[in-house]
Formats: sequence, structure tokens, C-alpha cells
Amino acid sequence: MASFTDLREKLKSMTPHRDKVFENSDGEKRKYRESDDDESEYEERRDAEALKVKSSIKQANIFTQEECARIEAKIDEVVAKGDKGLYRPHTVDRAPLRNKYFFGEGYTYGSQLEKRGPGQERLYSKGEVDEIPDWVHELVIDRLVTHGVIPEGFVNSAVINDYQPGGCIVSHVDPIHIFERPIVSVSFFSDSALCFGCKFQFKPIRVSEPVLYLPVGRGSVTILSGYAADDITHCIRPQDIKERRAVIILRKTRLDAPRLSSSSLCPSIHSSERRHILKAKRSHRKADPDAAHRPRILEMDKELQRRSLSSRQRRHGDGSSENSWRRADERELGSRYTHDHAPTRRVKMRRH
Repeated sequence: MASFTDLREKLKSMTPHRDKVFENSDGEKRKYRESDDDESEYEERRDAEALKVKSSIKQANIFTQEECARIEAKIDEVVAKGDKGLYRPHTVDRAPLRNKYFFGEGYTYGSQLEKRGPGQERLYSKGEVDEIPDWVHELVIDRLVTHGVIPEGFVNSAVINDYQPGGCIVSHVDPIHIFERPIVSVSFFSDSALCFGCKFQFKPIRVSEPVLYLPVGRGSVTILSGYAADDITHCIRPQDIKERRAVIILRKTRLDAPRLSSSSLCPSIHSSERRHILKAKRSHRKADPDAAHRPRILEMDKELQRRSLSSRQRRHGDGSSENSWRRADERELGSRYTHDHAPTRRVKMRRH
């Protein structure tokens, strides 16, 4: 086995299709792959992986437009009930342009985890989320059982994801140690797409080309198993949510799935200690459509602050009094406050 003394050498050996950077006669940099053979080999690998993904996905059109409309009205009722704070604290999870509603079973993920990474997710203690509504059983689950998509009694976890235009969910694999396979989802309100093998970058948000782009229409059922469920990530890209879209995800939890101990949610624990053990969800705050753009505004604020600092330093170097640039600083500080004197709130995008 080859040994490496420099991490760059190791990374270089792991990326045979890497891009090289050269300068042309004008000094401008350009990129190209090492050879056409490497490019061809890279495309062949992606095509082979796309076939693996596609072969482990099933889709079906089961729900009529009238049935979709009836289910969508029920989803609206869930949203209204959540806005009124009528659900248990861990049933509702809000993020910019995307709300989640957990029923039957809920679990910690993303920024709620004390330790990040796959395998750290935990089911909540029993009773921490609301039971699966009767209408989900009657209008959705029973129809899937009738058509042989899932066996009777399979589903004990139902999640409703409600997306606004531009909303997304980053690349992930549904926790293998939490959920059995298959993973069944039904789409409502509008057509969209599920993408596999994408990489996300933020500030501003950017998404790489998918290994597989899978259209999902209103009322369509998507079943993931095998490679598509376990060996490649899937996501919803912002550009694929052009209108409001909701999806009902139906799963079964594993019997040996790790669960938060009852002591971590015990009422006798002091509230501050409980918050340290389990980060509370933002369960009763309405989503702010502008929140997704705040990271960019914050970057602009930083640039404005840097320019202002440079301007103050120049004034100070020109002999301006300390009081004059101190007053300028105070005016800038005042402009960064809203009418009720609340400071601009930093927004952290959830990565799940």
C-alpha cells in the first residue's frame, strides 16, 4: 500500500479525473480534464450509477385529481393547526421555506444533534409527537395497501414536508439505523423532482448536477429501496420547487432503532438542562419567506462594515477628530437596527 507524507498527494491519487489549471499566453487560467479518456471513464461511471439508482426506484400513479384535492385540503388543515400551536412540541419543525410535521414517530437530525454525522439520529421518546391522523390512514395508507405498494401494518411513521417556492432539503440518506426499507412518498399540490447524488454549497446556495433527475408529479407515488435508498443521497433542489409542493413520507421504524432515553425528556429536569440535552425545535413560528435570503444580506453587511472601517481609518489618518468618526460609527450602528430597536438576527440554514 502506498504511503503519503503529504495530504495533497493522497487527494491527488484519489481523483484521477481531477481538473488541472493552466495559464494561457494572456495569463488567464483555464481548466480541463487530463484527457478525453478520463472524461469518458468518468461519464461511464456516472451512467452506471444512474442505472443502479433507477433500477431500485418504483413509481406509480394511484391518486386521482379529485383524491389529491381532498388530501391537499387535509394538509392545509394540518398547517393551520400547527400555526395555532395545537400540536405537541416535537410534531412541528420549521425552517425557511420548508415545514415538517412528524406523526407516529419523530427523530432528531441536523442542527438538533449534539454530535453531527450519520448514525447520530435518535427517535424521540414515545408520545413526544402526535399520532398519525385518521385521514392519512384512510385516504393515503389504505389506498397504498389496496394497490400492493406496502403491506398492511407497515407504516408507523408519517411525515408531511410542506415546501414553498424555492424551498429545498439538502442531500441526505434516510437514517438506515432508524428506518426499514422501502421509503414511500406521495407528492401533492404541484409537480417537482427528486435528485440523487447532488452536492450543496451555500452563501449563495448552489447545487451540483445530479447523477439522476427523477420527475415526481402531483399524486405520484415513489418507492425507494436498495441502492437508491441506502447507497446514494437524495435531495430536493430549490430550482425544482416552482410552486408550493407537499410530500407525505411513509416509513416503518426499526425495532432496534436507538431512542432518546426518557430521562433526557423528563419534566423533573431543569429547563436549561433539558435544552442542553435536546435542542428544542422552533415549533410555533411561521416560516418567513425572506429568511432564505438573509445569509446573502449578512454578507453584504460585512462588506459594508469593512468599507466603513476603511473610511474611518482614512479620516483618522487625515487628522479628523476622534469624536467625528465615533459619531459616524454610532450613526452606522443605529441604521442597523429596526424600528423596534431589535438587532438583525443571524440566520443559519438547516442542513438536512
